[in-house]
Amino acid sequence: MAPRLSRLLDWFQERLGTREQLTCFLYRRLPEGTTWWHTLGSAALFLILLQTLTGFFLAFYYVPSPEHAYDSLVYIQNEIPFGRYVRGLHYWGASLTVVVVFFHLLRVFFMGAYKYPRELSWVVGVFLFLLVMLFGFTGYLLPWDQKAYWATVVGTHIAGTAPLVGDYLWRILQGGATVGARTLGRFYAAHVLILPVVLYAFILVHLSMVIYQGIAPTPRRGFDRIRKEEYDRLYEASKGKGETFFEHLLRDGVVALPLLLLLVWMAAAWKVPMEGVADPTDTEYVPRPEWYFYFLFELLWQFPGKWIPVATFYIPLAAVLLLLLLPFFDRTAGRSPLKRPLASGLATAALAAIAFLTYQGATAPPPPKAGAALSREMAALPPALARGRAVYDAQGCSACHVLKGTGTAAGPDLTRVGARRDAEWLKRFVRDPAAVKPDSAMPPYTDLPAEDLDALARYLASLK
Repeated sequence: MAPRLSRLLDWFQERLGTREQLTCFLYRRLPEGTTWWHTLGSAALFLILLQTLTGFFLAFYYVPSPEHAYDSLVYIQNEIPFGRYVRGLHYWGASLTVVVVFFHLLRVFFMGAYKYPRELSWVVGVFLFLLVMLFGFTGYLLPWDQKAYWATVVGTHIAGTAPLVGDYLWRILQGGATVGARTLGRFYAAHVLILPVVLYAFILVHLSMVIYQGIAPTPRRGFDRIRKEEYDRLYEASKGKGETFFEHLLRDGVVALPLLLLLVWMAAAWKVPMEGVADPTDTEYVPRPEWYFYFLFELLWQFPGKWIPVATFYIPLAAVLLLLLLPFFDRTAGRSPLKRPLASGLATAALAAIAFLTYQGATAPPPPKAGAALSREMAALPPALARGRAVYDAQGCSACHVLKGTGTAAGPDLTRVGARRDAEWLKRFVRDPAAVKPDSAMPPYTDLPAEDLDALARYLASLK
């Protein structure tokens, strides 16, 4: 066997120069002071690869249709050997990936590794973080349970509040007047086809930049404040005192092993939460996002009514632009966080705000439920108004509006809306809000059937 293997290796060596390439890759020198914090990038890559492998397994059995999506996951968890375990790895791995990628981004920021010559590497890294968050969002709907359905209703409506492009985003995401088969198909296609291709393309670009530019040194011993003109000379000198990449690769493996063991334990010990099958007519359900979106969900409460776009569009857009443009604005010589007090102070304040909003989202009590009172109200309504109330519930209006104490106060309270507006005005507004009120953040409902729109308008006009 050994001679055959040797001949095979020689064959590749003659055509690809494998020995030279492996030697150059594994034994390239790293700067002095490379620490355990530098393993976060490889840890993130390890978790992304694990998510891909477990995602392949789930895709073999998952059926992306409202009629079969929920049952296919029940089948995976209860019938397929190791199905519950693999789904647990994928579910808990998603949260762990978000955590590790976020801490990797923080490490790069606080070490000043976004500065020359790694400006573009930082920009690509920011896009990678956003792609990971998009994976979380598109994975929402796939279980097709109550949480998946109603969280997606809220998410698509929030996207629809964006100025100028909101209507297009809402149509692209939802694919119709309600969250349904087309929405599920689009989210599934994005989650398993579009986003993976984009993600791995950006990963390849990012890795090529890291290999070409080298790992950023720890900002100490002459690297805490350094001018661009001196950087290349000092970096090469530092590499002469540092370890090889092969030695650092062993450290990467030491970090990856506990992450794998942690996920194995979580998948075995913690059951993946799964609620009842999605029910678009359920007026009792209170939607909640995944924990890593709590801060955005809580931000909605700080900007109600016409101010919603501030929370859903302007603040997130400003944050993303600040991250992308950071290397081109912060061109000072300082690389240590103490040498960059303004950038470090703003980042610390932003982290504190995110932590506070996340805590609020995690501990906030659910809004009150209508309970039996709603059932009595529905039974007492005339058939025409009862149909309007059914349309109100089916469209998920309670995700943005409060009605008789039930719902979310992101939009105006509709408890007495009929005292201010008649049915014709309400019909025009629901069909095309911007045409009636140019500053409205509500998405248009142009795909809503005319009879449903009439019923909804009559019901709302009766609320006096």
